[in-house]
Amino acid sequence: MFGGNQFWWAGLLILILFIGLNIGVVLLRKRPDLSYAIAYTIAFYLLIYKTIEYIYWQAIGLHIKIPVEFSAMSYFLFGIFITFKIKKFDQFPVFAAILAGTMYSVTFWIAPDSHIAGGESPFLSAMAIVNHHLLYFAGMLMLANVRKFSYKYAWQHVLCTGVLVGYSWLIYSLTTYAQDVGKPILIEITDGSILNYLATNGSIPTWILPIYYVGCIILFSALVCGFYFLNNVCAKKRISLSLPEDYFPMTLTDTYKLARN
Repeated sequence: MFGGNQFWWAGLLILILFIGLNIGVVLLRKRPDLSYAIAYTIAFYLLIYKTIEYIYWQAIGLHIKIPVEFSAMSYFLFGIFITFKIKKFDQFPVFAAILAGTMYSVTFWIAPDSHIAGGESPFLSAMAIVNHHLLYFAGMLMLANVRKFSYKYAWQHVLCTGVLVGYSWLIYSLTTYAQDVGKPILIEITDGSILNYLATNGSIPTWILPIYYVGCIILFSALVCGFYFLNNVCAKKRISLSLPEDYFPMTLTDTYKLARN
């Protein structure tokens, strides 16, 4: 798994970190209140950190440094919807947080050299590791220990994914983002060019594309179904432990209404 990589030990450490975070989620399964507090704190931190980071890029003239990649947008989605307690519309942000964090961690286990060599600086590389795993941890806490999501809102995954893909194509088509930063992963997935990484002769035959797109739809559907399945299992487990099925702290508006009554 780690063979052929100079920094194989870094991939192993990231795998251990990932396992440790999941153990942490399990250990907190009886504390939805603490799980929510941790997830909320992480969401608030990520929102502030990423906002400052992108303001800094703009201030020093790197105007093409904008959130386009899936993980970059996931930081803001999760940060905004959890920080401002936007219930019933936080399902996709939680899904995106888990997916972005998982994909980053998995690719780091498999190809640690590319992550380390591709980093802009040691500081940014370290923060990418920290922030992606915090994003994953917070998302898993919300999924497994806090919220009960309804299948009837599954349309959010389709709509929001479409919006993110459309936004990436807009930036890709109208700016020099690809030339200055690189081709966004959402573009590589939707135009099929991601398959070129698997090509032995440098190109993929066109007849494979229809199969690829069907596979993408099946995979996406499976991920969404898995998201709801795991959430449902964890919610039932909370009920069996006499814990809230859907823990959600009162907002300021709720507190005001309660005080008036």
